[in-house]
Amino acid sequence: MNSILNDKKLQISFLIFASLLIFLGRQLDTGITIYDDVYYAQKAKEVLNSGSLWDITYAGTPAFDNPPLPFWFTALAFSLFGVSSYSAIFSSALFGTGIVFMTYRLSLLLYKDCWIAFASAFVLLFPGMFVDASRRAMIDIPLAFFVTLAFFAVFKAKDQKPWYLVFGLAIAGAILTKSVLGLFPLAIVGAFLILSRQWREIINPWFLSGSFIGLVLGFSWHFINWQHYGQGFLNAHFGWLIFERSFGGTKDPFYFLGYAKDFLRNYWPWLPFALVGLAQFGKRGFKDKNETALLLFLWPVLTFLVMSTSKNQTLRYLFMIFPALAIVTARTISTWMGTERKNQALVIMTGVIAATTLFVNATPFQAKVTLGQSTKEIRELAAIINLNTPENQRIGNYRLQPYNPRLTALFYANRLVELNVTSSTNELIMALVSSPRKTWLTSTNEFRKLATQHPNKVYLIQANNKYAFFTSIKNRENIRYDFSPIRLPVVK
Repeated sequence: MNSILNDKKLQISFLIFASLLIFLGRQLDTGITIYDDVYYAQKAKEVLNSGSLWDITYAGTPAFDNPPLPFWFTALAFSLFGVSSYSAIFSSALFGTGIVFMTYRLSLLLYKDCWIAFASAFVLLFPGMFVDASRRAMIDIPLAFFVTLAFFAVFKAKDQKPWYLVFGLAIAGAILTKSVLGLFPLAIVGAFLILSRQWREIINPWFLSGSFIGLVLGFSWHFINWQHYGQGFLNAHFGWLIFERSFGGTKDPFYFLGYAKDFLRNYWPWLPFALVGLAQFGKRGFKDKNETALLLFLWPVLTFLVMSTSKNQTLRYLFMIFPALAIVTARTISTWMGTERKNQALVIMTGVIAATTLFVNATPFQAKVTLGQSTKEIRELAAIINLNTPENQRIGNYRLQPYNPRLTALFYANRLVELNVTSSTNELIMALVSSPRKTWLTSTNEFRKLATQHPNKVYLIQANNKYAFFTSIKNRENIRYDFSPIRLPVVK
């Protein structure tokens, strides 16, 4: 049995099939997680509706915070499968599967050992941070894919220089996914070539061509938007998003320890093995001049150190180093285990992956954020909101948060909730009198209080256990419940 499990083709097929089932399983009716996920999904929906690849908008307004590549892939999924929560996470799941595959192939390329390769993929998948991210409509997993592809191409380029062109295309993909964070592979490879004194490689035409392709294609969106919007684009994208958010003021003097704390809380049981492995790889890289060890050391360490200078720290921003940590961890554990123990561990790892696949797809149990219902209440109200609110009319916000359910209502109901919150009851009553045909959202509890205090002022259109959709009592005769004459964009 162990000989069968050690078969490379079987391992690759199993990992790809299991990853797809884990990432895509139970996604048909769970909804998109608030906040970033539904924000990105809405951008992709507007790319699909507008047909514009370079002018990214949110609620029809130009949005300069994110490059367009992830939205192109999501828009493609929308065009193929329809606009839905499932389509919104489809490309992320494919990229996550691609990272698992690339991590396996890179480890196999470096060490020619199927056990290390399979263990690397296993370490990447568990604990569930990476799995959870691959089940969300985020842009960190696509970034991690392109970063992993870039380093795979660099290792392949040792023997086949044209792979530097793939390296350049991967950098372009990374930049078009998450702007300047996509420069990490180029910066790290540059540092690696300098530290290993590979001066000829730095001026190698293939390497220079790949780097040029990466920079020109990668910053094409930035150039086009700068040409079109001028200084406004630069201020919004580089000034606010990158510099102000990353290096703006903070009250925490130890902010630079944020990522270290995150790893201490979340990267178990692999953290001790990863730290020991990085120390060993660093020693072999600098002292023994082992180029493979040096590059695998620089990839996570330099990224971690640079990212720790940012004051806006979220662990998912470091998913791009998880493949390197997985390979370092698997290689380190492998040196401590005999053949029999490895065979036993291989059976256990295969069983854990198979059990996770069954858990996700064949049970109703909830674990982590993506296996539970998200945005359920707004999805229940989406059709009635769309039916009773004209496209050019904004929905009033009575005592709700500014962005929730504003983001989800726009994606699921194609209607925009006002950003300004009406918190005064008197102000609301005045608004109902002056604009009786306007519709409003509030919490169900708040509506009950309102209906008790002003029973002849408000009319409930529909409510569930969380939200109430209502209007003025004068607008009652205009409210529709008959969906038969129109085709609504029902989004699951």
